[in-house]
Amino acid sequence: MSTLDIVFAVFKLLGGLGIFIYGMKIMSEGLQNTAGDRLRNGLEKVTKNRFMGLAVGTGITAVIQSSSATTVMVVGLVNAGMMTIVQATPVLMGASIGTTVTAQIAALKLTKIAPIILFIGVMVMMLGKKRAAKRVGEALAGFGILFMGLTIMGDAVKPLGEIQAVRDFIVNFQSPLIGILFGTIFTAIIQSSSATMGILLAMAGEGLVTLDSSIYLIMGLNIGTCITAILASIGTSRTAKRTAMVHLMFNVTGVVIFFILVRVLPVVQWVKDITAAMYPKDILPTDLVTSELANFHTIFNVVTALILIGAPQVLIKIAEFMVPGKDDGVPQKKLNYITGASIIDTPSLALTQAIKEVKDMADLALANFNMSLKAFFEKDEASIAKVLEQEKIVNFYNHELTAFLAKLSAEELVANDSLLIADLFHVITDLERISDHAENIVEYAEVRIEENVEITDIANLELTAMRNNVTEALEKAILAFENADRSAAAEVIEIEKLVDKQEIEYKDNHITRLTKGQCSPKASMIFTDLITNLERVADHSTNIAYKVLEGQR
Repeated sequence: MSTLDIVFAVFKLLGGLGIFIYGMKIMSEGLQNTAGDRLRNGLEKVTKNRFMGLAVGTGITAVIQSSSATTVMVVGLVNAGMMTIVQATPVLMGASIGTTVTAQIAALKLTKIAPIILFIGVMVMMLGKKRAAKRVGEALAGFGILFMGLTIMGDAVKPLGEIQAVRDFIVNFQSPLIGILFGTIFTAIIQSSSATMGILLAMAGEGLVTLDSSIYLIMGLNIGTCITAILASIGTSRTAKRTAMVHLMFNVTGVVIFFILVRVLPVVQWVKDITAAMYPKDILPTDLVTSELANFHTIFNVVTALILIGAPQVLIKIAEFMVPGKDDGVPQKKLNYITGASIIDTPSLALTQAIKEVKDMADLALANFNMSLKAFFEKDEASIAKVLEQEKIVNFYNHELTAFLAKLSAEELVANDSLLIADLFHVITDLERISDHAENIVEYAEVRIEENVEITDIANLELTAMRNNVTEALEKAILAFENADRSAAAEVIEIEKLVDKQEIEYKDNHITRLTKGQCSPKASMIFTDLITNLERVADHSTNIAYKVLEGQR
């Protein structure tokens, strides 16, 4: 075999791998889209029952054919505060089990019917009128592409297997260190344990590898697949980072357990015996080997999960040691006082708890506004990131509290409580809009930092004066709401009148400076927009104050 033939064979192998990964991606996305938000909602509703978490993680991953998608969703939910690390740990264990389904499907040798599956999928995508049908077609097309990639890889590795150097290299996989290391690194690079298994199955189908030579590599690929969750945890909370670390430690622990078991027990022979018992006697030897590899991959993850499901806290403690410290104080997406649907059965209590939640939302909106001003005046990039993160929490409060109050308003209430709920709707809207203005302000901060926009000294003094008045108005408005303080509410209205005068005066001053060429067009735009946003925050503060003056508390 010439050097050129070898190069082309490698190209073909890589092309087949690319098609396999692409098919898996298309299939996974199609299945995820078909299931819609039910997958995410299923994860969010996982209870503290670890076995339920294990089942949910397994089921969801088996359905969407992507442990990466499941782990990324879990890390995201933990980061958002919608799932605890204790709840997440069994789900991650289940994801490791669910991902082995891909290898089991690949081992079924459906390559001969892959083209027709692909054709059917494409036809459904093209001719289907409903979105649901198109998504099913997408999943079928991905399924067909996956197996065609597997076929191409098999065709590519066959001539490579005739090269002695390649055979010698494959023999090295029997070394525990080399096998585990290679499986880890290769899988980390391509970020898919299923793709690594796909190559192994293609090689097994051509008689190049056996279970004996692949067992350590399969262990290693389970470690390598953790890279996706680790990358997804970059920039998240420490708890989310620890969640990704739990996923890593689960697989590392599994490798340690099975390394010991393989060395002291006839594990390989057991897997061969189990596989042989599952299939008819006339099965091709190469097909039997592919099934052995897929079965060991499944057994590895199932056994590891069953061993560690009884002690998830051990993995969490290790993760806490590896990711020390506390989170930076960014609130989590959760309600602290409305803890269950049953609370609505006692409307008076439910309303009291809702008011507490609105107070928390108000404090967060105020903190976000102050943080946005710090970002602008001090050019603080860290504050920009924190405002954007906290804005998501304010939106969460807005959505959840609006939905809760809508349900509560349908209950039998006294007249004053009904009016109070109506006031809370308005207050929540104003708080959400205040946080939106904070988001606008950090956008101006970003432009100021990135383009090095200079604000003149006099403009800076005017902005600072208006900032101080608006901040005072907002602080007093929230104080008035939290304490039903009508005196503070009246002060807010007076401050807002002053802010209105400042807006007119400062914009007039600005036009004079602009016509004299004392400021740049970019600085002019930022100044004007900031003044407008500050004035609108004062307006929303006044709205809250009026609700206090007119309110029912």
